[in-house]
Amino acid sequence: MERLAEHGIAERETAGSAHLYELNRQHLSAPAIEQLVSLRALLVDRLRAEIASWDIQPVAAALFGSAARGDGGIDSDIDLFIVRPAPVTGDDTAWRDQLDALAEHVRSWTGNSAGIAEVGAGDLGDLLDRAPPVLDSLRSDAIDVGGRPVRSFLRKAR
Repeated sequence: MERLAEHGIAERETAGSAHLYELNRQHLSAPAIEQLVSLRALLVDRLRAEIASWDIQPVAAALFGSAARGDGGIDSDIDLFIVRPAPVTGDDTAWRDQLDALAEHVRSWTGNSAGIAEVGAGDLGDLLDRAPPVLDSLRSDAIDVGGRPVRSFLRKAR
């Protein structure tokens, strides 16, 4: 932070033995820094727009894991949980094409791979009975990006 203050990007204030830093919004780089800080919100917006454009809408779709928490790295997947509607089979070509396009978009937007965990609506009960670790992550991290809120399905199991 001290280097940012030296360059005028941040303003430093001393409070006792501590130093408080604040972005200098007048600095030429401030808009770029603010945009970088908002990348996760931009990803969520793009996911929502992409999924809203699908011909076959999911019952639910959520971002979860490190991307949702904001603590991912360059090697982290962008984890998505998607519930396929009951009349659509897992090998439906139109459905698969949507998922594949989403995975490609996530890769081009972020440079990270999409880790898509997909389940059919009819298989949710079995998933909840098995209680894999992904459910804990969904309960704590999920950011809804399509369909019904994913936590509404998880509450029913408790």
